[in-house]
Amino acid sequence: MQYNDAVDRLTIRPAHWCALLVTVAAATYAGAFHGTFQYDDLSTILINPHLDRWETFVGHLDHMVRPLLYATFLLDRSLYGTSATGYHLLNLLLHLGAGLLVYRILTHAVTEETKQVPFWTALLFLIHPIQTETVTYISGRASALMAFFYLLALLLYIEAAARRHAGFPHLSYVFGAIFSVVLALGSKETAMTFPLALLLWDVAIRRLDGAALRKAFLSDHLPFWLVLLAVAAWAWWHPRYTALAQFSFGIRPLWENILSELHAVTYALLLFICPWKQNFDHDLPLLHSLFEWPLPLDLLVWCGLAAAALLAVRRLPLLSFGIGWFFVQLLPTSLIPRNDLLSERNLYLASMGFLLVVVLLGSDLTRRLVTALRHPRLVQTGAGTIAFALVFCLCVFTNQRNALYRDPVLLWSDSIEKSPLKARPHNNLGHGYLLRNDRDRAIEEFRIAAQLDPDYVLARRNLRDAYLHQVGRQ
Repeated sequence: MQYNDAVDRLTIRPAHWCALLVTVAAATYAGAFHGTFQYDDLSTILINPHLDRWETFVGHLDHMVRPLLYATFLLDRSLYGTSATGYHLLNLLLHLGAGLLVYRILTHAVTEETKQVPFWTALLFLIHPIQTETVTYISGRASALMAFFYLLALLLYIEAAARRHAGFPHLSYVFGAIFSVVLALGSKETAMTFPLALLLWDVAIRRLDGAALRKAFLSDHLPFWLVLLAVAAWAWWHPRYTALAQFSFGIRPLWENILSELHAVTYALLLFICPWKQNFDHDLPLLHSLFEWPLPLDLLVWCGLAAAALLAVRRLPLLSFGIGWFFVQLLPTSLIPRNDLLSERNLYLASMGFLLVVVLLGSDLTRRLVTALRHPRLVQTGAGTIAFALVFCLCVFTNQRNALYRDPVLLWSDSIEKSPLKARPHNNLGHGYLLRNDRDRAIEEFRIAAQLDPDYVLARRNLRDAYLHQVGRQ
């Protein structure tokens, strides 16, 4: 059955499923509204001079990166000032919107046998604790804002393809998709993968190949490549992007970065399965050789996933799509060096692919057991029980993770527990103790940070200032 044959039947009552998704996700993230400003929120939002007034913001646009993102921060700051609650509201609304778009997109890609896949994938996407750094950390909004417009553009592209000969409706969807991609790029640069996502969709889901694929590329994909080229040319002449690019590629050699990111992405897969290992500041090793452990194991994992995607492309194309989606979404952050090898907010859009694969495998296993065993109703009951138990556990983990954002001391204490030899969490915990006016503990954390990294200038300065204030000389 072709993907678009199932759409009408699977969306007869979409409002019921959407209402359930929104209700469960909103209840899961209710605790996020108690979160405070953390880490980059101070410099990015609260004391950012370019967000003081609309006139200042507009005057700085020619030197600003991610203009749409900062426009939302400007709006929040003008409405809510220093109250974090309002900022959390928009983050949650973007997350809910992204989850509903995941559901709607996948209804275009399933058959009668997999009709429950869109709902369960969207539900896991909405409640999995891996999303908390994007939703609950206010500065993590960049990933949610980009993902919302990215997914909206993909949905509009799908709708345009279904109305190819409809004249104005087709063109309206096409222009809507192009505009959404521009907004996604204005939110976060990783939206540059969008043309690759279109190619993946048309190959894996629409089953286009040969002449049909070439025609789709020239008539449907080419406008998005042109948009990407135009944005890249603009970024090339943009002084801030030029400086950021020079800084980024000076962090570490490109080959070492690729090797280190290969392990980081493999480790990220573990976080989906073991959410209790989540960490706001991961401490992952820099790798220099292809034979350095655990790179051989990482290569084996990714070769296995690639083989699975190729073998499943005919019988279970959604599985191939999910694996490909995860890989495509992590390309920018894997190829371009960053200070942090892994930030959980960069897994936000990629998580759709991983969770889709999990739901598909679970659904396929359930169907096989129902067919093979004598008591199919018992199998279905067992599968439903496991699914609801999984949802409950994920909601609990997400609630616990959200609770850490209520206080910097809680968040950075958790990071130190998981990254005890990394200097930055100790320095930031020291700052959290300063906010509590607990200078003895702050000095101790600053001292540990300076010992772990003698070149960490900020920790040394914080230690000096805290000590001088303690002895009454400042």
